[in-house]
Amino acid sequence: MIARPSFASLGCSSCRNVIFKAVAVRPLSTFRTIQQGSYRQFPRSAARSFSRERNIESSLPVTQTSQTLEKVQETSENCIEDGHSAAQKPWFLEVEPPSHPPSLHTPTLPEAPTESPALVTPMIKYIFEDMGLDDISLMDLRDLDPPAALGPNLIMLFATARSERHLHVSSGRFVRWLRRNYKVNARADGLIGPGELKTKLRRLRKKAKLMGTNAMILPGGDNGISTGWVCVNFSTSDAVTNETASFDESGRFSGFGAAPTGTTIVVQCMTESRRNELDLETLWQAILKRNLVQTMKIQGQTLENQEDLETLVSSKLQLPKTESAIHWQKMQQASQQQRHFSTYARRLQPGNDAIRPAMETMEEDMIHSEATESQLAMLQRHITDLQISGTSMSMEILERLISAVFQASSAKDGSITRLQLVDQLLLTAEERGMSVQSKNVLVTLIEAIVASPAYDFELERAQKNLEVLLLDQQTPLDHDQTSRLMTAYAERQDWDRFWDTFRAPARFRVARPAELYELVYRVMVSTQDSKMCIDALRWVYPEMLKEQPAVYPTGPVYNALKACILVADPAAEELLHNPPPVDSLDTIGRRRLRRREFVRVLKEVEDVNRHLVENQAREERAQALNRFYDADVTN
Repeated sequence: MIARPSFASLGCSSCRNVIFKAVAVRPLSTFRTIQQGSYRQFPRSAARSFSRERNIESSLPVTQTSQTLEKVQETSENCIEDGHSAAQKPWFLEVEPPSHPPSLHTPTLPEAPTESPALVTPMIKYIFEDMGLDDISLMDLRDLDPPAALGPNLIMLFATARSERHLHVSSGRFVRWLRRNYKVNARADGLIGPGELKTKLRRLRKKAKLMGTNAMILPGGDNGISTGWVCVNFSTSDAVTNETASFDESGRFSGFGAAPTGTTIVVQCMTESRRNELDLETLWQAILKRNLVQTMKIQGQTLENQEDLETLVSSKLQLPKTESAIHWQKMQQASQQQRHFSTYARRLQPGNDAIRPAMETMEEDMIHSEATESQLAMLQRHITDLQISGTSMSMEILERLISAVFQASSAKDGSITRLQLVDQLLLTAEERGMSVQSKNVLVTLIEAIVASPAYDFELERAQKNLEVLLLDQQTPLDHDQTSRLMTAYAERQDWDRFWDTFRAPARFRVARPAELYELVYRVMVSTQDSKMCIDALRWVYPEMLKEQPAVYPTGPVYNALKACILVADPAAEELLHNPPPVDSLDTIGRRRLRRREFVRVLKEVEDVNRHLVENQAREERAQALNRFYDADVTN
């Protein structure tokens, strides 16, 4: 039987090698001899016939076996001594730590804004190192007035997760980290925990099974559960402020509210695809720019150029400074550059001098001639020639071409062909350095689409998209542009958009001129609908009297207003100038006549018009007398 040190030696690599060599080079009888050999000398029994001991002893001497065991024992003792000297460190832990090469692209994390909470800097470090989120950007939105709906003194961070699972796991850990280290109860909108995800998947399978559809859930698919966006928001102030009544400088009541306290921090964690799709940085950057412009106007400050505003906005924004992000920003800047064509070589060719007169002749033919079956094809050919020749194009020519494309009649080509042709034309104009998203171009596009004979679902969808672009500019239209849109909507009988366009100047506190009111009354008269005229007069006429500067019923406005009143109540003028005898009416009839709505409105309009005409005549007479007096004095 092998001694205990021999068993301990099996834990050492060198001991195992010695035993393996001693066993592997001997026949089977050697193993038996090693098993029978021992360090203790036991008394031998009497020799028996057919004993197996003689064969074993003859095949392997005892001295060789004892030498082998002594060598194994010495090796094991040396290994045990070495193990104790190495502070009992196992052999499998004696491995050098891996060494990583230094990174060539070290990302630069955004810095905490001035006067920001102390937890912003460690939070940014935790988001990058522990959460593993990339492309971290920071926006300082504390200057927003009024503050955003997320909270006052807003600081917003954006970060990108590698996957949907990484997004939810890291967001959950971030919420627990805030609660554990800073005692902050953050709210994570869009966060799906592991238990909640399993529950939703189980309910989805059950619902699919009950509906008789495929109950298999694709692994890694959306399944209507994944969000790709987790918004973690919290406030550094736990104080609860009650809303109180607020008063302005003059002491008048202005509303209810509470004073903003603390700082609101929002961390937008998104996957790369969802971050590119939403592009929240561009959205908030536009909101910040618009708010800064309004604040400076209120304070009476002016910006000399647009670069100062861009510099001010850039100081509030810290974009990621990795190599990939910088490369992507340079590509975006390069895509915004405008290309200008050189036509010097083409001008040297014969026949190009006639391009400009041909363009003018083509425009006159398209405007003044009747639409033919081949007019759209002719326009397409001329636009192609315009692109190839590199001829300069003005804004007036662009608007005429757009109107001609949509107004051309064609039995073969529908709205899709017209939209593609206009898109090609706008791309050419943008390459020539023209602003195709200006208000005038958008109004021309909407006006041409509404008046197109091929108006259908596709053109209506394009019209809605253009109206959204026009609304996003947040600037009032000119009076001429408003009149053009109102006329186009009136021809299409789209009265909702017609009245919405008429109300648009009031939203920007811009006074409506007399021409718009005259247009409204004239359009209502053209409908010959008494109900529409009644509804329009009941709110448009009071609005006209409240305009600053005032709009009086005189001239074309008086004529259109009077015609609209007569459509609403055809007997108003007769009852005003030739009322029935009082004796022929009973008490109720006299009361109705006295309180008849549009009779009173017509009387008021005529009195105001008569008064204005008399004042104007009096002023003209006075001016004539003054001129006559001055002439007598000089003579």
